[in-house]
Amino acid sequence: MRNRYALAGSQRSESGARTLEFSGRVQRLSPLSSIPATSRSQRTLTLVVLLALLCSARLSGQAKLAEEHYQAGITALEGHNLAEAERQFRAALKLRPGFVEAHQDLGIVLAQQGHLKEAAAELQEVASHRPTSAEAHYNLGLVLDQADESRAAAVEFRRALELKPDYSEARNNLGLLLERTGDLQRAIAEFRETIRRAPQYAEARNNLGYALLQSGDVGSAISELRAALKIEPDFPQVHQNLGLALWKKPELDAAAAEFGVAAALGLPEAHVSLGTLLGEKGELDAAIAEHRIAVKLLPEDAEAHYLLGGGLHQKGDLPAALLELREALRINPSFVAAHIQLGVVLRQTGDLDGACKELATATRLDPANAEAHYQLGFARLRQGDLADAEAELRRATKLNSRNSDAYYLLGQTLQRLNKRDEARAAFGEVERLHRADADFDRANTQYNLGLQALAKADLGTARTAFQAALALRPDFTEAHTNLGVVLLKMGETKSAVGQLQAAIDLKPDDARAYYDLSLAFEKQGDQEAARQARQRAVELDPSLPLASP
Repeated sequence: MRNRYALAGSQRSESGARTLEFSGRVQRLSPLSSIPATSRSQRTLTLVVLLALLCSARLSGQAKLAEEHYQAGITALEGHNLAEAERQFRAALKLRPGFVEAHQDLGIVLAQQGHLKEAAAELQEVASHRPTSAEAHYNLGLVLDQADESRAAAVEFRRALELKPDYSEARNNLGLLLERTGDLQRAIAEFRETIRRAPQYAEARNNLGYALLQSGDVGSAISELRAALKIEPDFPQVHQNLGLALWKKPELDAAAAEFGVAAALGLPEAHVSLGTLLGEKGELDAAIAEHRIAVKLLPEDAEAHYLLGGGLHQKGDLPAALLELREALRINPSFVAAHIQLGVVLRQTGDLDGACKELATATRLDPANAEAHYQLGFARLRQGDLADAEAELRRATKLNSRNSDAYYLLGQTLQRLNKRDEARAAFGEVERLHRADADFDRANTQYNLGLQALAKADLGTARTAFQAALALRPDFTEAHTNLGVVLLKMGETKSAVGQLQAAIDLKPDDARAYYDLSLAFEKQGDQEAARQARQRAVELDPSLPLASP
């Protein structure tokens, strides 16, 4: 969860008031009747001077009036009267088109009203008049980012950083933009650089922690989030994100405690997370209570209503579940998961037509959603529409070949269609998947035993456990990496290289595997290969040391 910084304001004086500087001085002119008679040439020259003076006076008067409108706009803005602020700033600009501060504050007002295209035009005017102002480019970048013009926004943030390399807010928002557009590693690098320049910047540490969590580096995420809380202990978003990280670890009780703190600090979304976690722990009544608080605080949050509906469904209160799921879809008609859940509840209440309608909508909104096709196949089977049931269940198994329930229903459907050989094959898949699921669980157990042994420096036991995990799951990337570490510690360098390269083949962005591979290459004496592997590791995770330890 993030906080976006507000637009940078225009320049203020030491007293806190916005200030403007004018060049020149207003002059009073004598009335025309007081000018004495002169020769024709003198009279012509005098008229020219008079016209110039009159023009100057008129312009000076307009500047003064523009300033009055501007100050009235500031007063309205500070009073949150955006419509009046906009009117006053526009009046100032009509009198004085080059009034940069008015362009800036009009841009801020327009952005706050959601008129992002117009806001960007005003702030572009500011950046054009003040090309060396980092704040002008930063403000323009923020509005472009909000308008989903990511490339243009990135250009403005980078220009602000060229002008002011220590501009923490600009670098932080560039990181957020990169993260949102899918460039997670570069986002992490920007957050790290922000923190290097501003170690006490809690918001950047929060953002780095959340990005690390998304990258799968849960331990580092927890470290950064806890560091943020040392700086700002009452930062609710950090408690929320720390709860998410601890949940993933998983340390469920500690995660619930963090969500509780975030909720107590006034973050409504924390009730959503806490309710979901309590549901996972089997504390259904407590989960429903949290979700009820969430929908009260966030009445237009579709996810909150969806989760409350799911809890009520699990509790067996189908009428109440229907109400919440329909409310979620009122708020967000394209909420695929809510359509699926509503379809399931309708099927269970016996409304098969309604169920099929909701589930068909889900498949239309998301044709690649295996669960939607599975549930639609289930409902069609209950209706007795065997041909459509077969078609939907086949799509479900094609999209998710590990769904044993879908294969089982497909087998039942095929039996009723007298397709006995195909039914037998479907039931055979059910048995195979059940065996595979058991292997998956056993592999995870062996992997965790290996981690415990490695932590105790029991290399022999760790090696055996990791090898057992890989025998059950050959594509277990983390087991390859940790087995490589163990073999490296045991002096079996060649075998270590093989395991680490296998991990990289499975997960090409595994920075730690590249780093450990560089250590293995060093032990083999291949310095160039070690250098390349370490360079790649640092590109993926700038926190890793470029030099060997």
